[in-house]
Amino acid sequence: MKRSFHVSYIVFHPATLAVFSGVFAAVIGFLINLVSGGNSSQSIWIALSFAIVLSLALNAWQMFVQEKSGQQMMTLLQEMVLQTYFLTVLADKPEISRMAQQRLSQVMTALNAEQQVSMLKFFSTNGLPATFVGNALQASTSLQGADLHQIALPHIHLKQAYLNRANLSGANLSGANLQEASLYQANLSGANLYQANLSGANLYQTNLSGANLCQANLSGANLCRANFKSAELSAANLQGANLTSADLTEANLQGADLTEATLSEALLDGADVRTAKVTEEQLQMVRTSLNMKREP
Repeated sequence: MKRSFHVSYIVFHPATLAVFSGVFAAVIGFLINLVSGGNSSQSIWIALSFAIVLSLALNAWQMFVQEKSGQQMMTLLQEMVLQTYFLTVLADKPEISRMAQQRLSQVMTALNAEQQVSMLKFFSTNGLPATFVGNALQASTSLQGADLHQIALPHIHLKQAYLNRANLSGANLSGANLQEASLYQANLSGANLYQANLSGANLYQTNLSGANLCQANLSGANLCRANFKSAELSAANLQGANLTSADLTEANLQGADLTEATLSEALLDGADVRTAKVTEEQLQMVRTSLNMKREP
């Protein structure tokens, strides 16, 4: 039995729409170039960039309308993201890059939890900047319990996001915005959080053993019962942080600011608090501090 042929299926297929938008941009670029006497290469790149962003929008819309499988939708979206990114780089126009970021953020927001995790892994694997995700994941609940170990997304915006019980071991989140994020029982062991903003974050019972938190902002954060074994916390801002019962065994706290931080029942065995801003009264509240390195 022969399959019925539908012209509309071909015309409205995502790949066809992408080609049409590309040809449309090429025509616009040619006309601009013709009018300007052949001196508008940047205008052509801008036109092409607009076309790719348009095709991204068309693809996203078409995939939802045609109810394609999740895998098909993600594959097509990821292809368009890659094309959009490289064309914005080639165009070298900040306004195009900002527009692409805004559009991709809108698409990311529309994805379900599994698809958002898949897209993040795609960004990490292909070395795409996390700034393209924009603020799409701000206050998101999609990453709770997600397996994101070894993911590399420096400077990603995850303000107020819910990352409870997420596996972020060995992740590169340097410079990330995790302000007021919830990381309850999350695994951040060995993670790179250099200069990350964790102010006001909930890190209750979080595993941060071996993590690099050098120059990180942890002011006002809830670090109760957090595991900081052998963590790098030099020059970290821990002002007013709640470190009640936290395990700071052999952690490097040199130069850290512990002003008004709560250290009740904390473990500081072998910890290095030389040049740290911490008072004797605070240290008297810890559970144990055997072999703690302290200035005479």
